[in-house]
Amino acid sequence: MSHGGAGGAGPCSGSPRACPSASCTPGVSLLGVMTDAGRLAYLPVPVSVDQKFADRLEASGRPESRYRFTEPCAEGGCPQWTGSACDVIDHLLDEPDEAERARLRLATADEDRSLPTCGIRRDCRWFSQRGAAACAACPAVVADVGGTATYRSIHNRGAATSL
Repeated sequence: MSHGGAGGAGPCSGSPRACPSASCTPGVSLLGVMTDAGRLAYLPVPVSVDQKFADRLEASGRPESRYRFTEPCAEGGCPQWTGSACDVIDHLLDEPDEAERARLRLATADEDRSLPTCGIRRDCRWFSQRGAAACAACPAVVADVGGTATYRSIHNRGAATSL
């Protein structure tokens, strides 16, 4: 599969795949900001998050509900890993619930079908796994929607974690 496209042209760089839905901790990078319309506004280049920045974001409430972060994909170290792939994007594209379907419809309704500009596409786990379909869904993904229910607990596939 080709790993090219707007904002991340060229083949995979050989570095670890990038998780586009990391938690806000020092060492991750800020991928984008969620808009009031519920869509991710990508930064042209992800910005490194240090302790001071992470603390500032945490002080205003759950950062993952307002921002998206990226870090190297942990694969087997992540509860979303199936053994060969990230279950987050597979679930969103293959088995969406009604709320997810509505978000995905809104995400693509006004799109011109071009891929969003993204600073990690070349190495993105979701893009390498599902291609342009993952990119179309990605701007509508909110890593933390609040409450105690998480991706894993909602789908009864193991211990509770956030996207």
